[in-house]
Amino acid sequence: MRILLLLISVVCFAEEQELTNIGLDEAKKYAIDHNFEVLALRKQHEQAKASHKRSHSPFFPKIGIGAGADSKLSKTSETAGVGFLYGNYNLFNGFEDSYRTRISEIEAEKAEIQLKRVEFRVGLEVEQVFHFYLFKKGAMQLKKEAIELNNTHKKMAAQRRASGLASDADVMEFDLRDSLLRSDMLLLAQELEEARANLRKLFGEEIGSKIEPRGALQHQHLEGVLMDYVKRIKDESEPVQLAARDVAIATTEEKLSQSRWLPKLDLEARVGYLPLDQRAPDGGVTISGTALAKLDLFSGFDTFWEKRELAAKKLKSEAKLKNMIVTAMTQMEIAFRKVKTVQSRVDLEEENSERALKYYKSVVSEYKRGVKNSADVKVAAELLYETYLRREGYKYDFLTGKIELERLLGSSVVTEIVTDNGKQ
Repeated sequence: MRILLLLISVVCFAEEQELTNIGLDEAKKYAIDHNFEVLALRKQHEQAKASHKRSHSPFFPKIGIGAGADSKLSKTSETAGVGFLYGNYNLFNGFEDSYRTRISEIEAEKAEIQLKRVEFRVGLEVEQVFHFYLFKKGAMQLKKEAIELNNTHKKMAAQRRASGLASDADVMEFDLRDSLLRSDMLLLAQELEEARANLRKLFGEEIGSKIEPRGALQHQHLEGVLMDYVKRIKDESEPVQLAARDVAIATTEEKLSQSRWLPKLDLEARVGYLPLDQRAPDGGVTISGTALAKLDLFSGFDTFWEKRELAAKKLKSEAKLKNMIVTAMTQMEIAFRKVKTVQSRVDLEEENSERALKYYKSVVSEYKRGVKNSADVKVAAELLYETYLRREGYKYDFLTGKIELERLLGSSVVTEIVTDNGKQ
């Protein structure tokens, strides 16, 4: 068993020589820049912005050139070349172009919101895996320290047995604990590799297998009160923002449908050699202008039912927005309270760690004086490292809860790092 563990340690040491240490901010930036979904949404955002720019084209005149031949068939056939410069301009169409431009602008805003949401989500996924790796790495380090401490206790028990103050069972007790701790180490090593596999998924096979997250889990406190986060929902929650844009689109579409009830006024001008029936008597260059107003008197009730349809669509989107706000606020409140509860538990576990350390030192001191036995030392050592692991576990739970709160808000939250001397 020990030979196998030695071989595993040698292999891990060889692999670690090729690893690249990376901090959380670096990892998030790299993952965001190389994520395929992010790259696709960036192009979608560019497409939406280009579409918005294109929607302004109806506000400009259309200018072109026409050329060809015109034949007039009568008793005396006449054929003449045609060539002219023309220009068309829509003077009024019931504000239809303005409404379409506004809709394309809102669609571009939605594309930007979706892009930022995915960029932020990818960053949170990296942070989740990053913290999980640090948690398991820290747990492995605690197990190593527990093994070393157990070896110290085993030597103490062996010395007492040699002096006739302890039995073989005392030494066997520490042998059993050593075997259990090493078994835990194998499980932690597997979980670390699982975290590294998730990093490969986020960064790509080539770089993900070479990354070693840098740092350790921090004791943090969440800043602000519940109402601070409730106020942020309407402005920062991605589902709420998208639902609000859908309401704006539905409102504009309703106005757009009303433009079909208004007249259209178009202007057209031509200059050059026009067709024979429009040409001047002398056959030379002719200038013509046309102003044409149109108003649909009957559309087969198409405009009537379109108005009803879009009014219902607007009401539906408004109801969806209200439901989205209530849902987001409820989820956010639950996440906030959970984070605050875990935060208090981290504070308590910090105190419990100090108590466990004092208790362990007291038991070891009494063991050396012959007051306590080896079982008491083993229990005190187990309690000490179980407390340490609980503390790290709650730190990880806090960070996981913070990530969930940020996911619901759609933006980062402010935390303060707590040290032995208080907050930084």
